[in-house]
Amino acid sequence: MITTGIRGVNSLSRDQSCSHFCRLVGRKVRHQSMASKVSRNAFRALKGRLYSAQAAQQESHAGVSLPKQSPQVTKLPNGLIVASLENYSPIARVSVVANAGSRFENEENSGVTHCLRKLSGLSTNEASAFGITRQIQQIGGNISCASSREYMFYNVECIRDSIDTGVEILEDITTCPAFKPWEVSDAKPGLDLDLATLTEQPNVLLYELLHKVAYGDTLGQSLYAPNYAVGGLNPEQLMSYVRQHYTAGRMGLIGLGIEHNHLVSLGEKFKLFPSSGVRVEKAHYRGGEIRQGTNSNLSYAAIVTEGPSCADKDMLAASILQMVMGTGPLVKYGSNSSSKLGQAIAKATSQPFAVSSINANYTDSGLFGFYAVGQPSEIGKIMKAGTQHFASVTKSGITDKDVAVGKNQLKAVIAMAHENGDAHLTDMAEQVMGNEQITSLEELNKLIDAVTAADVSTAAKKIFNGKPSMAATGNLSHMPYLDQILK
Repeated sequence: MITTGIRGVNSLSRDQSCSHFCRLVGRKVRHQSMASKVSRNAFRALKGRLYSAQAAQQESHAGVSLPKQSPQVTKLPNGLIVASLENYSPIARVSVVANAGSRFENEENSGVTHCLRKLSGLSTNEASAFGITRQIQQIGGNISCASSREYMFYNVECIRDSIDTGVEILEDITTCPAFKPWEVSDAKPGLDLDLATLTEQPNVLLYELLHKVAYGDTLGQSLYAPNYAVGGLNPEQLMSYVRQHYTAGRMGLIGLGIEHNHLVSLGEKFKLFPSSGVRVEKAHYRGGEIRQGTNSNLSYAAIVTEGPSCADKDMLAASILQMVMGTGPLVKYGSNSSSKLGQAIAKATSQPFAVSSINANYTDSGLFGFYAVGQPSEIGKIMKAGTQHFASVTKSGITDKDVAVGKNQLKAVIAMAHENGDAHLTDMAEQVMGNEQITSLEELNKLIDAVTAADVSTAAKKIFNGKPSMAATGNLSHMPYLDQILK
């Protein structure tokens, strides 16, 4: 998922305000003997407030017991689905989500979501870009836009007391964008920079290539605009895409750290575009092979088959399988020694390498496999050893011990992700937009515990026996082709 954003900050820092306060108090103390009766009364009042603050601080140390809240979901008459979780955070986070990711692009508007991402903080029919930036600065907040293959996320975070202003800005951005011609044309350098950066990020490029070869269209549509489309999209095309996809029934308002009824009242004010009846094309996994060489000193490759979708009963089993196979080092600067996949590849090469399993789940399909990075002369051995290890799992199965370890790792990964407010909000948004409900962490842990070793073994056989897809980038001088690896 790719993110861009603008930030606002308070104009007076804490240190500046404290030093200003100290200078005022110090001046009063130094001139106390000459102070009038009014000055002495004001100083007593100030002391009283300071003592009250100290008492309140001592009282706060005792702690307040707040009831634990569960996620709530409400569908409004205007077609907006509202979901929230009150976690009593001092920072409220709200996201307006549109079911309008890059999978809905076609050849005529390819790259439109990339352009929308870059234009998210610019003028609307209600406010200029300067006005939006100023409002965010005044509330000390932050607005950002992120996109995935299925969704567009418009996020705001600020203190709880100012969240109404933040949501109003998101409403303007998503329901009445202006797309002024000069602002659209000014976005071209930013798009060029993103594409130039992409060529310097082989791991990201590999992921884009992998989806392209696996699906072709739909989920194969890139998060980045093609070079020929940069500067070619006009305001009419952007507005047409918004009117087709930012509509009633395809939009959600998701909140974290906000009371649900309050968020519902804010959602009732949204005036969404009427439903356009846009046809959603199902993703069809195709398989194949794609290669794109670069001037990198390393080789990057990935092999996958079709995995379970978010609605598939095997999704949790596949997630546990991913933990069993290994997702790279579990600690910073660690090794692959705890990874089954890493252990298998280490027997085939003595050179440094990195490897991790892949498990990408979407509403109607998914990808499961592994990717690896290594020296060009060793990449063939690495990919062959990894493929052979996956094949061996279909024969020997998964042990109860491996599944128990995988379950604990999966629970830890999910729990730590929920400690990150942005990641937690995104997870809630995807759940709500996918099936109009949110599974709590406790419920999810119970579902994980219910998965058996037999379930994981069955899912592994189903996945590994599927049609493979391979993507490769970097130094391809010694990169074998897919049929050579599968021999």
